[in-house]
Amino acid sequence: MTVDASPANTHASVSERIYLALRQEIMRCEIAPGTTIDAASIARQYEVSKTPVRDAMQKLAADGLVTILPRSGYRVTAITFQAVHEILDLRAAIGPHAARQAARYATAADVAALREIVSEYAAPLDVGTMQQVARRFHIAIARCSRNKRVVALSESLFDELERLLRFAIDFSVKTGEHSDEHTALVDAIEAGDGEQAAAIEAAHIKSSREFLIERLMTLGYLSESEIHNGNEARRAGE
Repeated sequence: MTVDASPANTHASVSERIYLALRQEIMRCEIAPGTTIDAASIARQYEVSKTPVRDAMQKLAADGLVTILPRSGYRVTAITFQAVHEILDLRAAIGPHAARQAARYATAADVAALREIVSEYAAPLDVGTMQQVARRFHIAIARCSRNKRVVALSESLFDELERLLRFAIDFSVKTGEHSDEHTALVDAIEAGDGEQAAAIEAAHIKSSREFLIERLMTLGYLSESEIHNGNEARRAGE
């Protein structure tokens, strides 16, 4: 099978490369929320026309990572109460369900794989690495649920959470954090106790949610008035 080397195919590959590079920079907060991105500058950086840059920006806009401005300008989406709420609300809904189903379907090999991931917490880890370990652990649990849509949603949520956590967490080296509660979660999954697994995951997500919102407030990315107004708007819509 030959690769199509037509201009259209080349354009698509360049656009995808720009999209992936910018997406990674946005997710890692190397491009901060609220930053304006100039399409012409990106085109010069990659030595391409504006067309593949615009296509890449359209994809980032569809991901909710940038806002399209008049005259070919783009702005990285700010961190808002609504965005934080939506991400954490979905996490609170999906995480316990995945844990409950994992207790039902996980095999001995699945449990061994989960324990192997938990063992990584014993070593000193910077928070960026710890975050990736946590991501692999929770997505592995989602896979144990034997539900592909739960896996896809979990992967998407952890991608979005990465950007929030980059702002909220002290990037010092830590050892053993979360290993006890993760061990307890794996124990519940191995015992086939879905309700206990779901409860442990729900408690973990609740404490993480409270910590994240508090940190975002401390760092000035969320205000008490914004949270109050957001909560009022949510109640009005119920």
